[in-house]
Amino acid sequence: MTYEYNGKVSARALADLRESVGWNRLESEYGSPDMTSYFHIAVYENQEMVGYIDCVSNGVTDAYIQDLMVHPAYQGRGIGTELMNKMISHLKDKRIYMISVVYEENLKPFYERFGFSNMLCGQMETYHG
Repeated sequence: MTYEYNGKVSARALADLRESVGWNRLESEYGSPDMTSYFHIAVYENQEMVGYIDCVSNGVTDAYIQDLMVHPAYQGRGIGTELMNKMISHLKDKRIYMISVVYEENLKPFYERFGFSNMLCGQMETYHG
């Protein structure tokens, strides 16, 4: 496994990985020149992306971890945990004050292991990509 930090990631590879975990592809959105990332990590096995995590941030007070994905064929090997540990470590090193993540109820035990606590949150999907 190779972990690549802030490297160029293909929109197709991201869309394929999103689809593998049951999410919508959003390929054209990820291919947009307007798409930016504060920090992201991609995991490759034999040049195929098998894991990914992204973060958006203002660089000082807040960061939002998003798009933690591990291809189903590679789940259960600690890749998601390693991605979270690497992301949280990077954000702490940058002295980001608050780290947030949105997750489904069934994933609560996973995120609690990293120290996340429940806060009320609202989220709205504006279209289906």
